[in-house]
Amino acid sequence: MQDAAKTAYCPDQYSVLQKFGMIIIDFEASSLRKNSHPIEVAWGEQPDAIRSFLLNPDYMAGWTDWNPKSYEYHGISREMLRREGIDPRLAAEKMVQELAGQKVYSDEPRYDTRWKNRLLADSGYDPSQIRIRDLNLYLKHMIKAASRAETLGDYICGFSCSRQVRRHRAGEDVFWLLEFVDHIRQCLCGQSK
Repeated sequence: MQDAAKTAYCPDQYSVLQKFGMIIIDFEASSLRKNSHPIEVAWGEQPDAIRSFLLNPDYMAGWTDWNPKSYEYHGISREMLRREGIDPRLAAEKMVQELAGQKVYSDEPRYDTRWKNRLLADSGYDPSQIRIRDLNLYLKHMIKAASRAETLGDYICGFSCSRQVRRHRAGEDVFWLLEFVDHIRQCLCGQSK
């Protein structure tokens, strides 16, 4: 007989955990200063279907902020943005088409909401069309509801991504987070890898 946590979280067809039912988003930015702007955005619902865009700031008036220390963190140079980045308005259009009204989560919602708002507002969209929720809070509630003694940190320590990822690149971070959510789902449903 299944215990209550498995019954609550793992019914055959209806579990949020069986299919993510969520989209994870991540941004990289020019700095952490007040006038910073997004330089990369990625989102996805499954590890094999992640959209990722470098954003060329030359297309946007006022996107001049740059902190050289940020390069040390994410490895994205201004030259790379100019060479490989797209017009941010194109990324904003795709975001609104695909994410408006969806369940969108981030592990850093405070910062990612700030950069989402800047990208959408500067591209002529209402930022409230996309709401970013707190992935860490969601996962903590899920673990608690399953009556597990472990913490989110315990699950992080026990997780190994299926491939080597370069953290602090938006697409790679989304990939890592999607696999991490799946790892927790499998642990809570008693399907350890």
